[in-house]
Amino acid sequence: MSRFGGFGGLARRGRKTLTEEQIHSRNDLQQEKVDEVLSKQDARYDAMTEEERQQYYMKPSLKTKILKALRGQ
Repeated sequence: MSRFGGFGGLARRGRKTLTEEQIHSRNDLQQEKVDEVLSKQDARYDAMTEEERQQYYMKPSLKTKILKALRGQ
């Protein structure tokens, strides 16, 4: 019996089951990424003047909309 088969000549394998430790590590890493993004957003907000905040959040230009989309906001 050949171990090659399926699409592209590779054998299909099932998903591995994660241990509790791996799940917690993955969740902690995801939370760290969220915290990092939020801290960058907070820093950006704090660096803006009141007029810049009004323009950025209430009346964003096309450029601002594109930059937000690229950052994933």
